[in-house]
Amino acid sequence: MKQIITIFLTMLVLISPAFAQESDIDAVINKMLTASGGEEKLLQLNNYKQTWNVEFMNSDKSGYDKRTIILPEYLKTEIIYPDKREVRIVDKETGTKIFGNKTLQAKGPMLDAMRLQLMRLYHPLELKNRAKNLTMTQNNKQYILALKNGAIAVEYIVSKKTYLIEKVIGRLQMGPQQMEFLTRYEDYKSKNGVLIPHKEVKFVGSMNTAIMTLKKIEFTK
Repeated sequence: MKQIITIFLTMLVLISPAFAQESDIDAVINKMLTASGGEEKLLQLNNYKQTWNVEFMNSDKSGYDKRTIILPEYLKTEIIYPDKREVRIVDKETGTKIFGNKTLQAKGPMLDAMRLQLMRLYHPLELKNRAKNLTMTQNNKQYILALKNGAIAVEYIVSKKTYLIEKVIGRLQMGPQQMEFLTRYEDYKSKNGVLIPHKEVKFVGSMNTAIMTLKKIEFTK
């Protein structure tokens, strides 16, 4: 009998931290949902289109970024440079890039990078749907929700003060090298009752590559 009790207590000690973290993650996500406008309003972010003004930091040129998002599996990004145009489409596990009249099927790290860009757009309601796959750590000012999908790892950095996503860090493996992509979200404003960042500051590694300002958003069905 004593042996059975000992085994039971040991199992409780091993299992309790996992349940505690799951409970903590749920609590944080629920506060994120409330802060962003609530579940009903956030459903609008499952289907929408955006147009961004883009300032390219490696030159004195600017352009546009047009997105069509259908979560959780579709993202079309059209980047309009002063002298060229590029289209990237990720649909489930398929990726396509279009340069002028040339179409390229994305594979390997190229496809992973496109899927990473889709994952970084997951809003709190989408994270709630994936809560069982999330892990969480924290520092004095932020919660860090981590999500992995194959070779892709994404961290959603959440403010403890506002419960809004302050930045997203995406990492992917390219051979022996790991690439890191960071997007910082600023200037949250309400649109149809949901808080949306109107500024994105983008980095590859430590290099600031672009500053983007939201010009237009359209919620679609």
